[in-house]
Amino acid sequence: MSVPMPHESSQATATDAKPGTLFLVGDVFAEFAHHEGVFTVSQLARLIRNGTFPESAAGPGGVRVSVGQGVSLFDVQYVRDTLARRGLTDLVVIDDQALHTRAGREIAHKHRPENVLISEPRPVGDDWYEADLLVDGDNEVMSDHLTGQHMQGMLATEAGRQMFIAVAEQFYLPPEAVGSSYFVIDSFATRYRNFLFPLPAVVRCRVLAHRTPHRTRMTFHCELSVSQGGSETAGMEVRFTAFDTQVSHAKETRAAQRSLQDGVALATAAAAAEAASPARAEVRTS
Repeated sequence: MSVPMPHESSQATATDAKPGTLFLVGDVFAEFAHHEGVFTVSQLARLIRNGTFPESAAGPGGVRVSVGQGVSLFDVQYVRDTLARRGLTDLVVIDDQALHTRAGREIAHKHRPENVLISEPRPVGDDWYEADLLVDGDNEVMSDHLTGQHMQGMLATEAGRQMFIAVAEQFYLPPEAVGSSYFVIDSFATRYRNFLFPLPAVVRCRVLAHRTPHRTRMTFHCELSVSQGGSETAGMEVRFTAFDTQVSHAKETRAAQRSLQDGVALATAAAAAEAASPARAEVRTS
């Protein structure tokens, strides 16, 4: 499955960086920072304090730092403060615009900002939307899995999940349903195509179909992708339903009760079978 794009994003990657452009990534991606032109937050701050940056990297127009993954606004301010103490603010431009547009709690359905993986979706065509991938170093998916230089595939999957929810909330649900709907996934297929690295990336969503079979729910069929440097790293296809919260709560409660009853019946049957079986011979130990 591939999601054709109405246009290519202007997001930069390490391979197409212009002279004088560097990439800043979170400290958690120190392995990736072995590449030329890539620095972690701690590495860059240390070079600034030592007086070897930006003189060693500055071009005629100064240095432009593009923010990759794992970097927070707190990190960016730390680097800016370090530059200011050496009077270097005017020589370095840090492009952190995307970090200021992180999707909010109401449309991303996350309580903690570090767990939101996308910016606010923006329309780029009829039923087409895109958002910036924004991976915080403290994201829940990053808490206990990091292998090599690439980011784990579950980040792409979770970014896709947040994207289709945010698109539905922001552009399709009626105003009274925004922030109070319950989303149920009917099917979610993911295909990984390339490694996803801690560089700028874009999450895209195309709404293939949507309808309202009843006033209490709306169904969707979407294709999504995560792209980096013009190449798709993951493609997804999802069908889901946005329910009225009261309706979904009642359905969920009934399902929970059935599951509990089934669990009790299974445990009771297992206990009865164990009671009816011959007693195990005692094992004597010397």
